[in-house]
Amino acid sequence: MTKIRILLLMTFLFTTVVIYGQGAKTSRHSIDTLNMIFKDTIFNFAFDSIDNNLGKIVPTNENNRLVKYFKYIGTEPIIITRAWTGDPHFICEYPREPLIPNKFYSFTICFWHQGRQGKMSKLMGFYLSDGNRITLKFTGTYLPITKQDK
Repeated sequence: MTKIRILLLMTFLFTTVVIYGQGAKTSRHSIDTLNMIFKDTIFNFAFDSIDNNLGKIVPTNENNRLVKYFKYIGTEPIIITRAWTGDPHFICEYPREPLIPNKFYSFTICFWHQGRQGKMSKLMGFYLSDGNRITLKFTGTYLPITKQDK
């Protein structure tokens, strides 16, 4: 009887750890490296695209974060020294440690779409420790503002 109790207790503890232990991990970005296609390479950085068309944009700040990926394909040590942009859109998250060759990295762009109209054309990017500068372009067209968007 004691063995059954111990077995049930161990099963309960194991399932609890597995279920509740996964919560923190799901908030991180998972990278599906097998299905990534990189079309643009600049200064030993491979991007899916450096020219990004966001299409029709709802002028609200709901879902205003875009996660993009790159792979460092160089061999020399390098660091992204800082991200650059002009307001109101900016790169809010990027790797701040020395980059490892052939490793995939993510960066996040935070957009401010609330109440904007017309066309969007935004340049932003990274300054690198070797003196180079990477430029990314984001374009799109804002949908008309509705009462719900205000």
